[in-house]
Amino acid sequence: MANDYQHLHLTVRRRKKVRRPASERVPLQLAQGVNEVWRMDFVSDSLPNGRRIKCLTVADDFSHECVDIAVDWGISGEYATRLLDRAAVFRG
Repeated sequence: MANDYQHLHLTVRRRKKVRRPASERVPLQLAQGVNEVWRMDFVSDSLPNGRRIKCLTVADDFSHECVDIAVDWGISGEYATRLLDRAAVFRG
């Protein structure tokens, strides 16, 4: 690809590195019991017609149990918040 740019006498824009201020790293909290620490992950897949579906999985770090899974065409921040609130009420 770079050769194509050189052949056409085009230049490739170089991105500037973003310098972030140095901060003290905080270790992740280890779960000591059920429902103390949950993790979330977004997963997506495409259907045969090309349309993409998104999945939000929520798992308990201590028991490795799936707390909730949401599958939709799109998952917004509000949707994720509602899902977590509902799971917290259900799980206690």
